[in-house]
Amino acid sequence: MTKNKTAKKILVVGELIVLIMAAVLAWFWKSLPPQVPWFYSLPSGEQQLVNKIILVAVLGGAGVSLLVTKMVAKWASLEDSPVEITVMTGGLVAIVLLMAGFFRVIQVIIGL
Repeated sequence: MTKNKTAKKILVVGELIVLIMAAVLAWFWKSLPPQVPWFYSLPSGEQQLVNKIILVAVLGGAGVSLLVTKMVAKWASLEDSPVEITVMTGGLVAIVLLMAGFFRVIQVIIGL
């Protein structure tokens, strides 16, 4: 674990976001259709759809992303605290953007 308290807090926030996403997915899992829209940049229709298990893979990828970000931040900092905080913040921003897309897909499907 990192010695920098700010970087540690950023990591904890990222972990909490991933856990919240997992809880929401578990809560709505049975109400999700077999295929969900994920690729909104593609033309509308079947090209946008993926199996709902891909959402689980997205959560796994987010967890791996946090781990890799933590390792890169630790390696890049080498006693330079601002570098570690900057790298961790970049990783957190990526997780927040992923969260926004994830919750938008869930919102569209369940009709909120």
